[in-house]
Amino acid sequence: MRGAGRVRGRIRVGLAGALAGGLVFCVAMPGAAPAQDAAVLPALSIWDVKLGAPVTDIPDSAVATLACGTNGGPASFPLKSFADWQQCTPEASGLRELTFTYDDEQDYIARAMELEYRALAGGTSVYAHPVVLSVLVDDAGLAQGIRIVTDDRASDRDRRVAMALSRNFKARFGAWNLDCHDIPMQDGEQKVGNEFLHQRCLGTNPDGSGQQVLIEASYLRKKGQEALSRETQQINKGYYQSQTRLELVNPPYSPSGAP
Repeated sequence: MRGAGRVRGRIRVGLAGALAGGLVFCVAMPGAAPAQDAAVLPALSIWDVKLGAPVTDIPDSAVATLACGTNGGPASFPLKSFADWQQCTPEASGLRELTFTYDDEQDYIARAMELEYRALAGGTSVYAHPVVLSVLVDDAGLAQGIRIVTDDRASDRDRRVAMALSRNFKARFGAWNLDCHDIPMQDGEQKVGNEFLHQRCLGTNPDGSGQQVLIEASYLRKKGQEALSRETQQINKGYYQSQTRLELVNPPYSPSGAP
């Protein structure tokens, strides 16, 4: 990763001096007041993406990695610049997904200083949840949407609470007149313990722009994800789905999965 390679060398020569100089490292948490002269924020936030503007307005230097996306999954074909958006295959909507990670310099510094919680709160995350971030681009190279999906590659601890990110999103878009519906259990799906959640909310921007937001949360076992191994009778760790997904798009596009 660009950010990773750049910072590892700096850490070796600068960490001792930073510690001796009393370096203050702090990540601003959601809802918290900014720390005086100490907040470490990413150069680019997913919320900074201006919909309707050229995707090339996003500075390449603000991201650590950039690639074609896979509908919120792992990165696909790597890209050198946001100007390479045409190299990504359009989705069914016609939009192309470009996925990126935040510049991870501060995250590596936190890990080098063994500030595990602060590193978790930083990195490529939203409200302290590890996520996959994407911008959705039309045929004219304009950013027409964003996509945020909790990262299934995160630790089991983080995955278990991934569905809780939907609460933050509901609060953020509370004025969008969200219409939420519970999705019934499908064939082969099961509860995780005593819990089952699959909810989808759709809202419209009250400013009259026609922007739509989709918030989907799930906590369930999919077909084939059994709690216990039939062979060993041991718990199948990680055999469940816990996920939050957000899509925000300009008209005439609609969020994928929206009715």
